Amino acid sequence: MLSRRDIEKEIGKGLCFYPLKPSNIKENSVNVTISKYAWCQSDATIYWYGKNKFSLSSSHGTIRKTLHYRKGQRIVFTDYHKGGHNSQYLLLLPHQTTIVETEEVIGIGNHIGGAVHSKVGVVAQGVGDTGTMLGPGYCGHLMISLHNITDDVIVLNVGDTFVSLTFDYLTTSVIRTSATVSSHYDRLLEHSCDMNSDDKDYFSQDWKSTFNSISEKMCSSAEFLEYKKTLQKNRFKEFRKYINKRNIFAVILVCIAFASLYGGALFLDTLGTDPVWVDRFWNVGCSGLIGSFLMWLWGFLKDKK
Repeated sequence: MLSRRDIEKEIGKGLCFYPLKPSNIKENSVNVTISKYAWCQSDATIYWYGKNKFSLSSSHGTIRKTLHYRKGQRIVFTDYHKGGHNSQYLLLLPHQTTIVETEEVIGIGNHIGGAVHSKVGVVAQGVGDTGTMLGPGYCGHLMISLHNITDDVIVLNVGDTFVSLTFDYLTTSVIRTSATVSSHYDRLLEHSCDMNSDDKDYFSQDWKSTFNSISEKMCSSAEFLEYKKTLQKNRFKEFRKYINKRNIFAVILVCIAFASLYGGALFLDTLGTDPVWVDRFWNVGCSGLIGSFLMWLWGFLKDKK
């Protein structure tokens, strides 16, 4: 399984996310977010009581709006505010499945595979998802099925994270012989999800279907450029941890020992007629004793950074 450091190394090489959200990169996973593209799989009438309060019952106070949904309809509700800072809510119907597309477009290299996992914060509300595999070479949005196992309408904010992706290196890289339709929007049509021409154009944009195109899109974004700067600063901070009196003293001792051994070999060669000690120093000493000593020194420095 790839750790955070592995994921950071692979971003732009074997993994791409657009838009890239660095705060979603965790210790051994990457969280992805809810988009406004979500479809219910049953009919329902929902009553809105303001803010994020929704119910199938009309007896919880003053009803702000009555919402009628049918199977296959988009089920994201927008609460319009003055000033343009609108709130969007994904509504999950009781004991029903909702199909949700990720906001991010994902690009996976041919040497990496992965899986989709539930987030604890979402599961705790009574939501489960269908865990799926992420095949090497996949490109596009991810289609996630969420299941509400409770008797109430569950409300999630559009833009919040809702599932986590983990990744693994493949022992042998693969060559994809067939392309995946971005976001599987063809599957959405099979489930009778309402999709207009704009929706189809959105999911079938050419750049979402190839790894290189997604990589170019991500690498030219302001978020990625800022992320790279942050990584460089963090690596410099990590390097600075090694610079202390104890480690400097250890390095000086190693240099003195190395110079002394070389000087001794050079001196012995000047005493005899067969100068072999310098050659032994490089071929035997460096590859054996000194090499082992340097490995010990590296472990010593890392342990006391």
